[in-house]
Amino acid sequence: MASLIEVSPALLLLENVLFMGAALIYLAATLGYIIYVRGQREWGSFSAMVLKIAFIIHTAFIAVRGYNVERLPFVGHYEFGNLFIWGTALVYIWTEWRLKEKFYAVGAFITPLMMFYFSYLTIIPSVIPAIVVSRVHRPLPPVLQSNWLSVHVATSVFGYAGFTLAFAAAMIWLIKHYVPALGALGRMFPTHEALDEYIYRSAGFGFLFHTAMIISGAIWADISWGRYWGWDPKEMWSLITWFVFAVYLHARFTRGWTGKRAIALIALGWVAMLFTWVGVAWLLPGIHAFG
Repeated sequence: MASLIEVSPALLLLENVLFMGAALIYLAATLGYIIYVRGQREWGSFSAMVLKIAFIIHTAFIAVRGYNVERLPFVGHYEFGNLFIWGTALVYIWTEWRLKEKFYAVGAFITPLMMFYFSYLTIIPSVIPAIVVSRVHRPLPPVLQSNWLSVHVATSVFGYAGFTLAFAAAMIWLIKHYVPALGALGRMFPTHEALDEYIYRSAGFGFLFHTAMIISGAIWADISWGRYWGWDPKEMWSLITWFVFAVYLHARFTRGWTGKRAIALIALGWVAMLFTWVGVAWLLPGIHAFG
């Protein structure tokens, strides 16, 4: 039997301090972006800087977590959730760098979603022990010691990140559509046309990585269990999520779908993604019970 991994109290404390520090600074960035869209334009670049600081601290947390458990930290909701939030921040920071101030407003919607994901990691009782005082970690079972699993998780992180960005922009689109008299708030939002393009590109980015996630997962499953597909609940819901975004991308590319029909598909896809991550684990047990 493989020996247990014991973590020093100092490193455990550092891990937890970095986690809480990243969460608090992400929250500060959230507040800054909200002030920005309320008309305080000078808060845009400041909030972007705060978000980058939070991202750096979060990166340090993931590095320390990996050192403490002596592996890539991708197992379970706590570790995967942190990678998911980290990936979402990375992709948004990249789009913000590409598009400059024009899309600071998306930060006012993407950062609250990130805080929503953080709240799941800290409130759910079954997850809390991973961030409190557990000094002992068990090595991964052989089935999880696969390079294909690492690829599977990495592509999942960026697939979910792209879908989250698309959903955040879709929420802005809906507000602009249903609340036309927005005043200063409306001036901070991109146009409907710009948002449609942002949603399309974000969904396409997420779809590309989600497809790679399904393919790499199938290869890993064949190596581990001798079959590519087992109709596990998480496999099914991953496929449902893929199908919803495939319908959106097909309709957008071939029929020029924009507007409320497209937004409805994006929202449905995000809900399916969220259920794949959280709902399946709690309601539909299967071979993905480890995360």
